[in-house]
Amino acid sequence: MELYRLLQQQGFGSRKECRQLIDYGLVAIDGVDANDWRQPVDAANIRTLTVDGQDWPLLHLPLYLLLHKPAGYETSHKPLHHPSVYRLLPPQMANLDISAVGRLDVDTTGLLLFSSDGQFVHAMTSPKKQVPKLYRVTAKHPLTAELLQRLRDGVLLHDENETLHADSVEQVSEYVLDLSITQGKYHQVKRMVAAAGNRVEQLHRLALGEVRLGELAAGQWRHLTTDELAALGVVTG
Repeated sequence: MELYRLLQQQGFGSRKECRQLIDYGLVAIDGVDANDWRQPVDAANIRTLTVDGQDWPLLHLPLYLLLHKPAGYETSHKPLHHPSVYRLLPPQMANLDISAVGRLDVDTTGLLLFSSDGQFVHAMTSPKKQVPKLYRVTAKHPLTAELLQRLRDGVLLHDENETLHADSVEQVSEYVLDLSITQGKYHQVKRMVAAAGNRVEQLHRLALGEVRLGELAAGQWRHLTTDELAALGVVTG
């Protein structure tokens, strides 16, 4: 592979932009300046790629990422009122057609997946997949046994033809519960809690399928592990 193609594959811009980076002397391979954009390279043998004075880890495509989304970010490439959640990922990824797996509202925090694998994104967001999503819900009013049972039995939301129920409901404290759903209706958790007689004050996603957020700090991201990908049905290697 020619060097400029490697840069393009790694998200450093268009073919012209990547050639210019090399022509301007801004690229080094393993500490050695690279001035010929036609230079053949083998990504497997590169230890350090330096672009404009910064070392970049080589990305292995397709990408499967997990982000701890903070509040105040829109899950959109073209946000309207708040910063885009994509700004929390390295800038080179913006050129790699990364897509979020579903959306989290601006005020919702927690686990959000991203991938450059379009088939994976489609499969994970398809209603047929029935991937369970676990949320920690902080309610405005104290929780009651009746409300929890309503969520288990199912509630009818406005503009829906059938009741929606939680797959699991566990009370954590007087105002906090963990709720799991497999559907993905618009504002579903907030609407379900409202239909059951309370109101969501805070919403935080803890897990998607077998993949859990864990101790990852807000605003931080990581690659999914091989075991996590296998649990989501992705075969690697």
